[in-house]
Amino acid sequence: MDTNYADVYPSELEIGLPLRENQVWQAAGVMARAFLDDPFFTFTIPDDTRRRRILPWIFGKTITYGRRYGRVYTNRDLEGVALWLGPQNPNLAWRGALQTGLFLLPLKLSWLELRRNLRLAKSSGRLHAESISGRHWYLVGLGVEPACQNRGVGGALLQPILQQADRQAVACYLDTNNEQNIQYYERLGFKLAGRLQASPDDPPTWGMLRKAG
Repeated sequence: MDTNYADVYPSELEIGLPLRENQVWQAAGVMARAFLDDPFFTFTIPDDTRRRRILPWIFGKTITYGRRYGRVYTNRDLEGVALWLGPQNPNLAWRGALQTGLFLLPLKLSWLELRRNLRLAKSSGRLHAESISGRHWYLVGLGVEPACQNRGVGGALLQPILQQADRQAVACYLDTNNEQNIQYYERLGFKLAGRLQASPDDPPTWGMLRKAG
């Protein structure tokens, strides 16, 4: 795939490095700050104080899952995190949730928060299934420390998998609840694959696909 990364990944930046086990909880803090105002989490956990307290746990478990069943990248200064699954298992699985402790999420949320979370997760899963099947990489999350954003860090963190996907002719998929992310990912070669909004009160989910080859 011939993609111009110049505006999202300055050539002087080093591409992402594999996240080490002893960096998981620091990385979780970075992701929690990056996603603090993301529509998915402001909808599911509206209270700012609770969201600040719960998000590090959520991302800590999700990153642990990603290190075991996918790939997680950061840089030398841990300014951001890119978390991928696939291509053999591009979806969160119940067995993995059990092994990494992610299954405990319902104990962290109120009943109303859990219902909202499950509703958005269901929309995300449905859109994912409708947009692509077979082997592919799934970008679960890309987060950059707020003070380090707009410097090309995110684009650099995505490079190891995007380059591997190009070499192996494997597609990449992501979904987002933040409409502002669409143009950014388009510059990385992703195209809109669909939009889903389960109810008028829910934030929409956009699926984006970067085709193989």
